[in-house]
Amino acid sequence: LDGAQTCTQWLATMTHVPKKAARRRLRVGARLRKRPAVEAAWRDGEITEAQVAAIVSLDTPSTAVALARDEELLVEQARTLRFEAFARALAYWRLLADRDGAEKDAEARRASREMHLSQSFDGMWFGNLTLDPVSGEIVSTALRRIEDELFLCDAREAEERLGPDPRPHEFLRTPEQRRVDALVEMAVRSASVPEGAQRPLPLINVLVDAPTTFERVCELASGAVVTAADVAPLVLRAEFERAVFSTPNRVDISTRSRLFTGATRRKIVVRDRGCQHEFCDRRAVVCQVDHVIPWSQGGLTTEENGRLLCGFHNRLRNQRPPPAA
Repeated sequence: LDGAQTCTQWLATMTHVPKKAARRRLRVGARLRKRPAVEAAWRDGEITEAQVAAIVSLDTPSTAVALARDEELLVEQARTLRFEAFARALAYWRLLADRDGAEKDAEARRASREMHLSQSFDGMWFGNLTLDPVSGEIVSTALRRIEDELFLCDAREAEERLGPDPRPHEFLRTPEQRRVDALVEMAVRSASVPEGAQRPLPLINVLVDAPTTFERVCELASGAVVTAADVAPLVLRAEFERAVFSTPNRVDISTRSRLFTGATRRKIVVRDRGCQHEFCDRRAVVCQVDHVIPWSQGGLTTEENGRLLCGFHNRLRNQRPPPAA
């Protein structure tokens, strides 16, 4: 009656949002007809539009029965988890509810990998690339390791030039320039590897609790959930590490050791996978193992009393007392 040819046109005009956003909201709204628990939680302001869209995106013919069964469970996780952790939980759920569909999606991700690099008329190079989760993890880890080396070099140079405690914006290179230089250095190092040298082996952790069988659920160090098919090509050229958490109060190093080392440190890294501060998502590779009860106050160096904190939050914790409850 208003003369709008589609619901998208009407909603975009009446709510002053882009057509793309209107179209997305209509799709979500249509799927909510079958998701009463999700609709109620969204209406009451307990979960966000992004969480709603993530849940209803799981609604396919292959997952319809499982989603109806687990809808309340997923809504409860949406209420309590940070969005990144919630998205990872949904990815795990998808793997278990629709293994075949998840494997097909993984194959499509691997098939979509591509890279373009071209030179302009004035000699500059431009490019872009798309990597599947496993390939991206390998490249990102190597690049970040070299980038950290270059950061330390820049910090030392700035100290010699400006004195102690220079600020990052005073370094000669910006983070973007360091990243490019790290990529070039990675290429130079690959060309310098002697013929026949042993390739570095990827490390794969296998965590299985007592009543669980392998359910084809895998996760990269970055937290990305992948299928077993993503990891399978690495199996014959990888090192495996088993982490045992079943023995309570097990002591791998002296409980009065000042630092977490060896098996105790490794188990905490595998268990926590990232900074444990509620407002942080830094990965384990850049974190430190901190005593929950400080070592100076008699805290023991045990798995139960250890946790991962990034450098910032570890220093913050020691600089000021926690707020009163």
